[in-house]
Amino acid sequence: KATLWSRFFYKKNYNSFILLKIKHIMSVEIPQDLAELPANGGLYAIWMLFHHYGIDLETQDLVHLCRHNAEEGTYGIALAVGLKHLGLDVEFSTQHDPDPQPTEQFFYAKAQELGIPVRDEMNYAQIKQAVDQGRFVIVYYDTLEGVGNHSLVYSIDDEEICFFDSFEPMPKDVFIQQRQQEGICQQVIVIDDRNFVMRYS
Repeated sequence: KATLWSRFFYKKNYNSFILLKIKHIMSVEIPQDLAELPANGGLYAIWMLFHHYGIDLETQDLVHLCRHNAEEGTYGIALAVGLKHLGLDVEFSTQHDPDPQPTEQFFYAKAQELGIPVRDEMNYAQIKQAVDQGRFVIVYYDTLEGVGNHSLVYSIDDEEICFFDSFEPMPKDVFIQQRQQEGICQQVIVIDDRNFVMRYS
């Protein structure tokens, strides 16, 4: 089973291979203010992604960029816009939401301005395909405790999915079930970092 560490150790860009700096998840020291931030899943996913590139983002900068708040956390479309502002190419997929909140409406307008594709929801096989193709993927689902959570995918196969913010794999059937809970809209952010890596390598 491929993981991000193995799949991204060498990354092909046209005719060259870029050696990426890899650190194992167990050795990562999360900033205290991020660890203590309520509903921090989405911002943690962004922080971890950039830590992978050797860039440690400031928690309060992320809070401001994505309009995080302690009650609602961060909306998926806000994370997608934040990632685009930080230099990454992204696509956002979601079920139709008949009642988007004002903050979501603001970020959907920003996504349109920035040219972020907004597509129909992805199924499990499509998420796996994106990861297999070397994309980073952030998924939104209900935890088993009934809390909506954004997680950066660590690995995925035909049987289970693993996340950077959990040491326990989630069986495929359970993940599919938790994505179908009310208010989740099966949202996914697919991140293509090839242009970003080429610019900063």
